[in-house]
Amino acid sequence: MKISCEIIKDLLPLYHDDVCSEESRVLVEEHIPDCTICKEELNKIRKDFECPLIKTDETKPIRTIANIWKKDKLRAFVKGAVITLCICAVLVGGFLGLTQWKIIPISSEQLEVSDLCQLSDGRIIYHLNVTDDRDLHYIKFTTNEDGSYYETPYRSVIESKRIMENGLYNDYQVINIALKQTYSDGVEITSCYIGPKDDGILIWEKGMDLPPASEELEKIFSY
Repeated sequence: MKISCEIIKDLLPLYHDDVCSEESRVLVEEHIPDCTICKEELNKIRKDFECPLIKTDETKPIRTIANIWKKDKLRAFVKGAVITLCICAVLVGGFLGLTQWKIIPISSEQLEVSDLCQLSDGRIIYHLNVTDDRDLHYIKFTTNEDGSYYETPYRSVIESKRIMENGLYNDYQVINIALKQTYSDGVEITSCYIGPKDDGILIWEKGMDLPPASEELEKIFSY
């Protein structure tokens, strides 16, 4: 029995989608080879349902995001490293400043002077004792224009405790007046003080007679 083209055309979409019955499939396949119209109709259906394949790199957006993330991560790492180095530099500088820079003069109230005397060669000697329990590493020497000579002990903001019985904080100090005049651009030393400038303890002033040093001190400081 010859099947009309209209019936075949109705079956073609089902045939194309492979959802027709076996009997309908047989009818279509028997009709198509001898019918140019239905064959063209089937080709048309095939073309209408075909979607052109667009070749795209689906991983490109992911790679782009990954590259951006890596760059941001590198920037964040570098930024963090720079900030960390700056913080470390500030902390180290602050620590050194607080523990090493001798910027705080010891007040006269914390200084005790004893055994003040004069050696046979004219040098003045005295025993200095700092009454607190902190260490001492630095004494600054200054001379005013009027000839006032100062020995001022300085400490850092944070000073360690003493670990020995004797040290610069508990020892004899020697003042060579003639030598100090040489290192003071020839200014005549008229008085000597221990302590902060303009608030020190008077050790000696011109015209003052000091007791002679003991034989033991003469032996110790003879050179």
